Amino acid sequence: MVATLPEERTERTTSARTEVAPVGEVLVRGVRAGYGGHEVLHDVDLTVRAGTTTAVLGGSGSGKTTLLRVIAGFLRPSAGSVTIGGRVVADDHAFVPPERRGIGYVRQDGGLFPHLSVAGNIAFGLPRPPLGRRDHHHRERVAELLELVELSPDVARRRPDQLSGGQQQRVALARALAPHPGLVLLDEPFSSLDTALRTSTREATARALRAAGATAVLVTHDQGEALSFADSLQLN
Repeated sequence: MVATLPEERTERTTSARTEVAPVGEVLVRGVRAGYGGHEVLHDVDLTVRAGTTTAVLGGSGSGKTTLLRVIAGFLRPSAGSVTIGGRVVADDHAFVPPERRGIGYVRQDGGLFPHLSVAGNIAFGLPRPPLGRRDHHHRERVAELLELVELSPDVARRRPDQLSGGQQQRVALARALAPHPGLVLLDEPFSSLDTALRTSTREATARALRAAGATAVLVTHDQGEALSFADSLQLN
């Protein structure tokens, strides 16, 4: 069941996409998956239109994170298929590894590397440019992303433990967007934040995704969050 949300957020589909990998629709069909013989996903279907944000809403243990892991390629489904931009990345015969899917992933805890600066975290996933241009290329991209996620340039020199929870999540989003992915997966990235911080971080994240032109899937247990963040809603 997919419910289209108010038209005021459908403007996201017209955002510029010139710098992101072309993804097109994400199609999950009849997917079954689990761990150690325990099946978590049972014949799951999901459709995400290109350039939009879809929220998957469900309670704890409903398989939301497992679904993201299957889309990302961290977990191979036991049945069904996943198609990204017309390319089958998982089915009974094919399996494309995560690094070849063009996907950014934001975990619930951010998953920042504590020994790296903010700049180092954001630049971690960037490809190496030609010899002699690395520092310039990385500095330029880090500055661009900090502006995109609405953080001050001086944050680049700080360590993750010197940031608030909301700032850490914005850095995690910036790191996910760094290599210009066409698809971004968000695993309850706001759930650990207090109410005021959750709202401001969610709004900043939505603006950044819209500006980047990326297709996105958010999983959450919070109905209000899903309705305010996404263009369409999938019940899990």
